[in-house]
Amino acid sequence: MDLSFRKQLSIIGATLIWRSAVLKIYCILGILLALTGAATAQVGFVDHEAQVRQVFVLIDKRLELMQAVAAWKYLRHVPVLDVAREHSVLEAVVVQAQILGISAEPARELFALQMRLAREMQQRFIDQWRTANVAPPLAPRDLNTELRPQLNEISARLMQAIYLAMPEFQRKDFHTYYARSAGSITGRSVDERDISALFDVLSRLRPSPVPALKRIAASRILRIGTTGDYAPFTLESKGALIGADVASAISLAAFLGAEPQFIRTSWPTLMTDYQDDRFDLAIGGISVTAERAAIGMFSIPYHRGGKTPIVRCGTEAQFDLLSEINQASVRVIVNPGGTNERFVRDHLHNVQPILHADNRTIFEEIATGRADVMVTDDVEVNLQTQRDPRLCRATAEIFTQNDKALLLARDPDLITKVNAWLSAELESGKVIQRLEAAFASENSSAIKH
Repeated sequence: MDLSFRKQLSIIGATLIWRSAVLKIYCILGILLALTGAATAQVGFVDHEAQVRQVFVLIDKRLELMQAVAAWKYLRHVPVLDVAREHSVLEAVVVQAQILGISAEPARELFALQMRLAREMQQRFIDQWRTANVAPPLAPRDLNTELRPQLNEISARLMQAIYLAMPEFQRKDFHTYYARSAGSITGRSVDERDISALFDVLSRLRPSPVPALKRIAASRILRIGTTGDYAPFTLESKGALIGADVASAISLAAFLGAEPQFIRTSWPTLMTDYQDDRFDLAIGGISVTAERAAIGMFSIPYHRGGKTPIVRCGTEAQFDLLSEINQASVRVIVNPGGTNERFVRDHLHNVQPILHADNRTIFEEIATGRADVMVTDDVEVNLQTQRDPRLCRATAEIFTQNDKALLLARDPDLITKVNAWLSAELESGKVIQRLEAAFASENSSAIKH
């Protein structure tokens, strides 16, 4: 058989093993989602630190199997090093990395490093047994039928974990911040130099230019950015995310055959996080602006509204005109980083705005008299005045008009598919129904005074 053809067969075989392991994981995931009712299950923000810890846990699980691998090789007098096997696995790693949009060479380096550590660990066990002239303490487990399938499954899970945790690897303090996460690996007699090498190669992993829809299909994960502070669209409450856009995003994930994972972002960092590829799309009452559209792509609009003032009840007549609000004596409060701050900067030149970072508590500042007025989207004003009888809408008019849409990765196929889904959702009335449900939910838990 031609050597190059044999090499191709080995790569294809290893890749098929990887894909089989990935498929098994996804089948289990699908069953769990079906049993728990993904559309109605409680969801929250992803724990990025837990995602990074999972990477180290899986690396450790691979090393944990090395005593059993060493025992099999020792009893059969098989060399520790299997060049052909390692080569085929590394080629499969590159294929998997390319499918998931992970930079191929650092991924190869990472697995090559793990293989070297595994070989060294196997050799230490074998040397100990030979020196003592004893049999391995473990009952023999077959390498081909039991151990390698287990290693393949761990490797597939590890690649998935790397894909999800990759943005954290780019932290400037990555090694120092997550040093303790590698503690179990250090406990396996891996020296500090190799631990540093492990952190170094992880820190060099970057997204590669794979279209977002293909990444979603390969990972079966839809990464959804949201602020969690803008009811009725998205709100974090007691660790759970609720709101009309949250429900829509869960529906969209199901449409794409993926599991939704919600990534925390903020109004000041929204577009930076978008450019850093921290999510595939973002939801949560995001207004379409020229500045955002110059960087990212938007779906078709699903809501239209505009900016209008919210005040303490009894002061409506003082702040129902833009000219009345645009006075140096007026205490205008605003959450930074979004279109509300942009409105203040563009239209209220005479005020010194009070910046309040938490959009979930900002309305309490008005209700208790620590601020006079906030100009925000009319849908938010309607909700907050429904929730708190101390708050009133100053005017039925809106000062500016804007559309809200999903912020999408620059992938024409993803945009086409999302727009097709969203068109059907709008036509069926589901978008309005979710918004009405969010209002009703807020009304049932309205603040009583």
